[in-house]
Parts: sequence; structure tokens; C-alpha cells
Amino acid sequence: MFKLVRNYSKLSSPKVRQKLTATKTKSPNPPPNELPGYDEAAKDPQNVVPLPKPIHLPLKNPSSQVTGLAAGRAHLLVLTTEGLFTLGNNGYGQCGRPIIVDEDYTNNTIVHHIPDIKGERIKSVTAGQDHSILLSESGQVYTFGWGADGQTGLAHYRNEYKPSLVKGDLAGENIVKVACMADCVLALSDKGTVFGWGNSEYGQLPSLVDNHQINIATEIQECRSLGHVVDIAAGGSFCMVLNSDGNVFVWGYGILGVGPAVQRAKEPTMIPATLFGFNAYSRNNRVSQIYCGISQLAAVTDNGDLYMWGCNKFGSLGLGNIDDQFFPLKVAVGAQVKKVSCGVDHTVTLCKPYI
Repeated sequence: MFKLVRNYSKLSSPKVRQKLTATKTKSPNPPPNELPGYDEAAKDPQNVVPLPKPIHLPLKNPSSQVTGLAAGRAHLLVLTTEGLFTLGNNGYGQCGRPIIVDEDYTNNTIVHHIPDIKGERIKSVTAGQDHSILLSESGQVYTFGWGADGQTGLAHYRNEYKPSLVKGDLAGENIVKVACMADCVLALSDKGTVFGWGNSEYGQLPSLVDNHQINIATEIQECRSLGHVVDIAAGGSFCMVLNSDGNVFVWGYGILGVGPAVQRAKEPTMIPATLFGFNAYSRNNRVSQIYCGISQLAAVTDNGDLYMWGCNKFGSLGLGNIDDQFFPLKVAVGAQVKKVSCGVDHTVTLCKPYI
């Protein structure tokens, strides 16, 4: 829940700003769990927020609405009809404001406002581990934050606090979606072309095997033969795409859904459609959406069925157990799944009742 605050100047006063904290949990298994800091909350329980609390946003118009959300390791992006509001840890500039040396991020209550990008409306937001990605209305991508693995795609490895345009192979392209869970980024154009940048130590960007930190947006050539790609997802050590025929392809390292073991796939590998319910008696059942967490994967069919697979140590697959799942398995949700959000070690679904 977000509480509307009309007076921006009053909110800016440290005496009245709401204290904002973030819960941190440790990821389950290597390599996806190489995300330091998730266990810090256990050391200091006072930093944990066990119940939902309102976040005060300095909205000027009481009728303004929240249109998008994205959460990184310790920062939050809130997209509204008045622009973007960022809060949380800004140690690498991931909140889009100047980095303050020795700033106390645990107790800071700063809500930073980015009204637009060069006069253009922000269409959607994505958060990596410690960096942020904005997609403009015209299909351009802007990034800021941690850049050591090239995840900002700005042709350097420095941290950047100013939203900056990603060029490279994205130049002249109309990007319709960006996906990132940690430090590898995928981007999809309106033509169905897939681009990537960032960390590739597990083969997430297969075309560039000689470099594990790709700092410039590069077309993933291996996706050209997959048909028209309509959806993308990027996990902790793997990537996934969906084509217009409803076929799902995975690559990288982890429990990919194509065999009874932890695997490494050097190029996109198709998961048989039969594992998503496609058969002679259900030919119209096909995958329409895909999602990734750090170590879990999800697919939703056009019938609203949810299939999940991957690491399941904390029960993030919703299968009623904590056993890893090596093939896509239908989750007994009891409703029509409309949207999925995968966290570090949990999953949330937005559903429509059958009746």
C-alpha cells in the first residue's frame, strides 16, 4: 500500500519522513546464491519489517496511481503517473541520485523523484541486484547503478547514478521489454530480436564466450533461429525466451528443465511442449508468459495454468514440498494465473478465480 502525500517539502524533512527498511533473505544454493547481504536481517531482527506498512510517496495529485514496481537487493523502484520514485540503498547510485560517502542506508528515509527521462514518459522499470533499468515510451533503455559486471550496458564498468542511455546494438531499436533478476540483462525489440549485456560467467550471453562481463548491449545471435521471440526472462545464472509458437527455450547453468540434473546449456535448448500440457487432446494449450527468479523458472499457459521448475529449497515452486524440480510441473493454484513475480527464494502469483 502506498500512502499519498501532497506536500513534497514536508516529506523531505527527516522529522516526518517514514522510516523505510528492506527485508533480506539468503538465497538457497550456489551459484545463484552469490548475492551478499541477504542474511544481514537475521543478524539484526530490528531491520525486518514483518507486516505490510505504507510507504509515503510525495505525490502532488491525490488521484495519481502506481503503475509499476521493481525491487533490487536493497532498493525499490515505484513507477507512478507522476514519474518514478526510488528509495533504499544508493551505495552504487541505483536510486538515481548522487552517491553520498558513508551514507547510513539502513536509516535513510530519502524518496528520490525522477519525473521523466529527457522529457519522455517512463513506460516500465526493472531492478537488478544493485542497478536499475528504465524503459521509455519510445522504446529506449536507460540504466544506472552498479556496473562492475557490465550490467548497466554503458560501455564501461563504473558505477553511474545518472540514468544513461544504453546504446550498442540497441541503437535504433524499439525495445518493448527488459528482463533482469541479478546482473545479466535481456532486452526484447518489437521485431522479436533479443539483446543482452552484463554477467555471462555461466554462459548467459553465449555469443561472447571470451568475455564474462559484457558492458555493451549485444544481439544474441543464437536466438535468431528460434522464430519470433515474444517474451524473455533472465535468472541468476540462466536465461529463457518464448517464441510466438509457444515454445520455451533455456540456456546457461542450473536446473533448466531439460534433464534430471543440474545442467549447463551453451545455446538455447527447447523444453518439450508436452511438459506444459500440450498433447493430442489439448492442442490449443500453449505457453504465453515466462518468468525467472534467481534459481526458479515459471511458465504460464494461455489457459492460466502455472508450471514451475528449478531450485525449491524454500518451497518457492509451490509444489507442496522442498525438493528440486528438474522438469516443468503444474502447480495446483486453484485459480487462473494472470501474472507471476519470482523473488530470491519465493514466488507470488496474481490470479483470477474460476467462479
